[in-house]
Amino acid sequence: MVKYMVRDGNLTPVGIFATDFDGTLHKPGRDFHRSDILALECLGSMNILRVIATGRSPFSFDRMMGERNLPVDYLVLSSGAAIQDYRTGEFLWTASSDKALTSRAVNWLSSTGYDFCVQGEIPRSHIFTYSYSSGSNPDLERRIALYTGYCRPIQKGDENSVSTQIVIIVPPGRQDGVVREITESLGESYNILRTTSPIDGESLWVEVFPANVSKSSGVERLAARFGLSGSDAAAVGNDYNDHDLLEWAGHGFVVKDSPEHLRSRFTEVSSVNEGGVAEAARLWLVKTGQLSEKDRWPV
Repeated sequence: MVKYMVRDGNLTPVGIFATDFDGTLHKPGRDFHRSDILALECLGSMNILRVIATGRSPFSFDRMMGERNLPVDYLVLSSGAAIQDYRTGEFLWTASSDKALTSRAVNWLSSTGYDFCVQGEIPRSHIFTYSYSSGSNPDLERRIALYTGYCRPIQKGDENSVSTQIVIIVPPGRQDGVVREITESLGESYNILRTTSPIDGESLWVEVFPANVSKSSGVERLAARFGLSGSDAAAVGNDYNDHDLLEWAGHGFVVKDSPEHLRSRFTEVSSVNEGGVAEAARLWLVKTGQLSEKDRWPV
């Protein structure tokens, strides 16, 4: 059973389905699971908005996708710092830390000895300056090599700049208490997000955003444009930085191998290699009466 809504003579979306990208919809070195792609196509035919909510910057997402296209409508990029129309490339909303916010965070971080990167404004948020003072941080070294030509060591005066985010990179073995210390020290002017490095899969990344930036706030802003709310939404993810989005959505799902605290809180589905996104979509549609248990899915 498919539900449609007409407002002012126009067909408007009846729901919103948001999926994380790395580790949820996509895994490096593998193609997208066929059932996930088919499910996203089916959701579109059911008049449901399809959103990718990712920590990747616009540049990183475009570089990884290359010439490939996905059946989605919008991107929420940089963990909520940008909303982009996937078809046109238009940015509908962006956020950044002003010079005062950037300077305060950079000055504190410089005094602690943490290794960190200061990302430029969207859409040039792949360009960054970095502080490497620990002497041993393979994940940061790989990131610098990956962005050769787009980054340089931080210099005096760079802290007085507008930034999309600051990324603190902490290797395994040094991570205890880091998120708590950064959160308590920087305070409520910032949103502090924890995630796992997409480069080595082990290092801790602590991302510092303005207080109004998160995956959930980005998807919520997009939903509000169409008169939708969290109760009309489903979300699927796999990592710490998906938690706020999963809480916001009326139905939250996590793929296998997600952190235990997520698996204990949200419905677990198959892994990224087994069509977990398609499974989450089906469970949501059945629970909300938009699909029957007997219906074939993807259809």
